[in-house]
Amino acid sequence: MTTSRVVLWLALVASVLRLAYLTEHAGSAFFAVPILDEAYYDGAARAFLGGDPQLIAGGFRPLLYPLFLALCYRLGGAFDVLVALAAQHALGVLTVVLVALMAARLWRRPAAAAVAGGLYALAGPPLYFEGELLIVTLFTFLVALNAYLVLRAVGGGALAWRWWLGAGLLTGVAAQARANALIFAAAYPLLGAVAERRRPRRAAALVALALAGVLAVQLAAAALAAPLTGRFQLLPSAGGVNLYLGNKRGADGMIPRQDRPVTYGEAYRDSVEVFAEEDYRAALAAAGITPPATVDPAAVSRYWLGRTWAEIRADPGAWLALLGRKVGYLASAVEIPNNKSFGFVAAHESRLLRLLPVRWWLLFALAPLGAVAAWQAGRRPQLWALTAIAGLHAAGVVAFFVNSRYRLPLWPLLAVLAAGGVTWLAAALRRRRWRQLLVGLAAAAVVAASSLLLAPPPAGWARDYYFRSLANLTKGRLEAALADVEASLALDSTDGAAFLQLGNVLRARGDLEAAVAAYRAAAARLPGEPRIENNLGVALEELGRTAEAYRHYLRAIDVEPSYAPPWVNAALLELRAGLTARAEDRIARAESLGFESPSSIVARALLARARGDEAGFEALLAPLRENDEETVARLLEEHGRPLAPAVLLGEDAAGGSATDGRER
Repeated sequence: MTTSRVVLWLALVASVLRLAYLTEHAGSAFFAVPILDEAYYDGAARAFLGGDPQLIAGGFRPLLYPLFLALCYRLGGAFDVLVALAAQHALGVLTVVLVALMAARLWRRPAAAAVAGGLYALAGPPLYFEGELLIVTLFTFLVALNAYLVLRAVGGGALAWRWWLGAGLLTGVAAQARANALIFAAAYPLLGAVAERRRPRRAAALVALALAGVLAVQLAAAALAAPLTGRFQLLPSAGGVNLYLGNKRGADGMIPRQDRPVTYGEAYRDSVEVFAEEDYRAALAAAGITPPATVDPAAVSRYWLGRTWAEIRADPGAWLALLGRKVGYLASAVEIPNNKSFGFVAAHESRLLRLLPVRWWLLFALAPLGAVAAWQAGRRPQLWALTAIAGLHAAGVVAFFVNSRYRLPLWPLLAVLAAGGVTWLAAALRRRRWRQLLVGLAAAAVVAASSLLLAPPPAGWARDYYFRSLANLTKGRLEAALADVEASLALDSTDGAAFLQLGNVLRARGDLEAAVAAYRAAAARLPGEPRIENNLGVALEELGRTAEAYRHYLRAIDVEPSYAPPWVNAALLELRAGLTARAEDRIARAESLGFESPSSIVARALLARARGDEAGFEALLAPLRENDEETVARLLEEHGRPLAPAVLLGEDAAGGSATDGRER
């Protein structure tokens, strides 16, 4: 069978598997419910489409993936997420094809191409991540394409310059998805020297061409992004704080855990970005410097780089031990979770993921045999190319933090080498070279055992149950949401966010007293979280405990003034109490934060009525009534009942919150 036919069959098999997974995934609670980083990218894509640069201003993260997602959303219309995931599965199929083409070029045999492509097509983790709204699938495809171009480049020939230039351009493009790709540029001088060792001037020219391609894309991307980010910057500013979080004393080497929890407004923000900026501002203030209204992202990143070196110098031995653990995690067979975990989804959401046979330990065990086979066969420039790219990417992962999604771009490269290991063992068996076969199998077994034994501390599935509860609540599946959050708390009773979710589910079910108890438990574990205070206020108000509710709304405003819902909720109570001027100020503040909901529209309508503008009252409610007359009627009934001003003013005097002359 020719390589072309092998590639076509692989593409067909990969497409069928991905169609099956997409169909299965569509029935999952997680489908089309972005969580954590997914929510960031989903929001950034919608910001592009809506012309709102709030999530993308500042250049904290690269923009290529949000742009890709925005394009899919625009093409998909009402099926935006489905189209985006289908596009990512298409990238997965193309990555299978690239793996096969790389194997065909390295091993020069269609059988090796079939093995390599089959190993990648039948792997569970790459397929799983194709179903997540995360950078990693796009980035893995770009890394595989970059590696293919490098393999062509080191092959030499009169037209090799095209492949060198293409490889450099692809490195620059990949860096627009994840800046770590720039580390690949460090391989080009070595690869040029290996590929053109007898013609050093030609090698220098080809390397210069590749590096020029990298720089050209970086400059062009920075210029194009400047109107969106507000500045010309060659690199996103996330690197400094992420390096700190991955190398500080006490880091686990797997998850970017902040030194403290952070809060922010209504719109989802990257908590690491919020933490980085807040601590930088605090450092400036401590040094007697007034922080600017808008901080320089490059300065923030430099500040965190300094903090990183300080952490390393403070205890070099502990840092070296951490690096050793991270190298072990990179080799480990365990798919270390960051957001949702592959293991949980495979166990509870996808039979197909459970059935797919290829796992990390298999590729990790076979790849060294493939490297030996390539060396023996004289394919050394190609071997140097693959190992240089894989090694540099692995170093970049270890430098920050190691988990399943960050090591995923290594899968295509290891699959190419692993195919060589399989064919090397098969050749030894066919030719009855028993010693070679036994030594190879023994070596692979030792490496596989090491991978299986290098397991990090078990993370458990408490967070996964919590995430699925969020998804089920979003979809109105209250009983499933309750069962999941209770399972989460059974595994980890210290998680304040899970208690907040429990309160939300119980309130949605109408069990208000239990919801209040859950919110109080959440507040005890996450003091100063405005969402807890606001939601506790809502539950208390629904119980008729209005004064307590008002106090919690004001507390939510105190701890995070940029979180809009409590401004609206407090204003609605003030309108009931006839405190019109105060309510007007709060409604204006919520509007300035860009917040709009049925409650905020009703608040503005009731304010117009309180001012004697009945026409304005009707005009504000008309569009809302067209969409949801029942909700409008319910909100008007709830917030139209008069309330004695003393109920609220008494709480103000007792708590010192709203009678101290401060504007809110």
